[in-house]
Amino acid sequence: MTLLDLETVSKRYGPVRALDAVSLSVPPGSRTAVVGPSGSGKTTLLRIIAGFEFPDSGRLSLDGALLADGPAGVPAHKRGIGIVSQDGALFPHLSVADNIAFGFERGAPDRASRIAELMEMVELDGAMATRRPHQLSGGQQQRVALARALGRRPRLMLLDEPFSALDTGLRENMRKAVARVLQNAGITAILVTHDQAEALSFADQVAVLREGRLVQAGSPQMLYQHPRDRETALFLGDAVLLPAIVRNGFADCALGRVAVESDHAGKAEIMLRPEQIRVVVDAAAPQNGGRVVDVQFGGAICTVAVALADVALPPILIKTSSVALPAAGNLVRLDVTGKAHVFG
Repeated sequence: MTLLDLETVSKRYGPVRALDAVSLSVPPGSRTAVVGPSGSGKTTLLRIIAGFEFPDSGRLSLDGALLADGPAGVPAHKRGIGIVSQDGALFPHLSVADNIAFGFERGAPDRASRIAELMEMVELDGAMATRRPHQLSGGQQQRVALARALGRRPRLMLLDEPFSALDTGLRENMRKAVARVLQNAGITAILVTHDQAEALSFADQVAVLREGRLVQAGSPQMLYQHPRDRETALFLGDAVLLPAIVRNGFADCALGRVAVESDHAGKAEIMLRPEQIRVVVDAAAPQNGGRVVDVQFGGAICTVAVALADVALPPILIKTSSVALPAAGNLVRLDVTGKAHVFG
């Protein structure tokens, strides 16, 4: 069962193909994150779903109702879709209460109670109702914008990089708060973001766009651990990519023999996430190791660059704890945890 269905949606701007036959299904009550490099089509996709743009071809349905069939479709204000943008788009001359109630029906008898309910839902102190947007922090402004969007009782919520202007700590807290609010309200959401870590932590489903095409969609864990290609692997996080010979469930590579999740046989490229590799200082200069050429201290998680022994490959970068951190020049052994992913 799905709430939103996109079927081979395409859109061109002159010679530029912004979207190329994109098909995607969004289950009800879920959170989907759309990610991709700049120019991949994320914003165009969001605008088509919202109704601000129409596709050249393809179909878009919401809860079984056809919203767009090529360039013909339902206008944005009749779709029952809420949207929260990066800057919140609050009206500076209106109070928090009036901003939240902006989309209410005129003369709604339950106006005050609905404002109070929405403020409580997004975890805003009721005493803030009389404040103006400039008297709020960035996080509070985004909560007001979310409350205003929720006030329309949308079937689907679109989040257009709503956390990107916030400080790192506040961004994480807001992301968790918004996910909690949407889940409690039972509202399906689509997040467009350039932050891969944000997408992986927020969503039940991640969709990767590249050059207007949907490259891969699935759970965050599946995409992170089993990306379709090396570009997707590197886009979703740090990765160690190594040439290998694969046979009988193992890969022989610069790190020695590594277990793989594949029945492939022959030459291949394998991927390990840096957290799968443990760095152990070992003066014996083991074959499955090398020499530390650089250490970048980052607090709890540090980056260690290791030049592999007897291998003409660039140094590999490994994320490791700051506890027992090796120093530049140390000989180290690299122990692998789990299985490597093999690109088909």
